[in-house]
Amino acid sequence: MNRPIKPTPSEGGFTLVEVMVALFIFAVAVLSLLAIRAQTVRMVDRTEETLRLADLANMKLAEIVAQGFLPPGILTGRFKPPYRDYRWREEISPAPIPVIRQVRLTVTHGRGTNAQSFSLVTYVSNIP
Repeated sequence: MNRPIKPTPSEGGFTLVEVMVALFIFAVAVLSLLAIRAQTVRMVDRTEETLRLADLANMKLAEIVAQGFLPPGILTGRFKPPYRDYRWREEISPAPIPVIRQVRLTVTHGRGTNAQSFSLVTYVSNIP
């Protein structure tokens, strides 16, 4: 008497449904990690841009302060290559004390809603 051999429940292995569920969970985890990595890359790019704006603002502000006690007014311009896409705006205004000028420097990169800017303010005196 030959009977067909049936697998017993004690034999190892996974059903197709279990494998599909495991692959789905793995895919969701991988996609989540990729999204987090993409967000991290965007944050690093934005931080690098902010640091570049701050460096350019410090450099330009040092040039302005080195010129001494300037008359009130507004000047604008662009940086030299390789920072040709960066613009600066210098605003010199009188302070409440006549021997002091307020200097506000703003450096901007980009246009419209994508523009990023960084401002610095300092004071210059004509007291020797």
